[in-house]
Amino acid sequence: MENLSKFVKALDEKHAEDIVVLDMQNHSPIYDYMVITTAKNDRLAQGIIRELKDLEGTTDLTLKHIEGAHQAQWVLADFGRIIVHVFTPETRLEYNLEKLWADVPRVNVEGMLA
Repeated sequence: MENLSKFVKALDEKHAEDIVVLDMQNHSPIYDYMVITTAKNDRLAQGIIRELKDLEGTTDLTLKHIEGAHQAQWVLADFGRIIVHVFTPETRLEYNLEKLWADVPRVNVEGMLA
């Protein structure tokens, strides 16, 4: 949970909006948490991903893969146990991952930001 908390704090500090964390531990054999957030524009999305890359040295997680960073409408960063999706507002509405994973419990991120 400590790594997850660092990710959530970093997202908040970089002005990511509507941060949602899904607890995937009982739903995925690959990762424990899926983080979904919105960046106001593609440039901010790229800045958010750069910030997450910088966390590599402060956590025991390693960035395995980034997908979509060039267009930055939907950037997926795979840190192994934590997957981060950074969307622009329109793209987040279009794909609506929260609805797709509606049966998955959510983690309270407010407690991580206090």
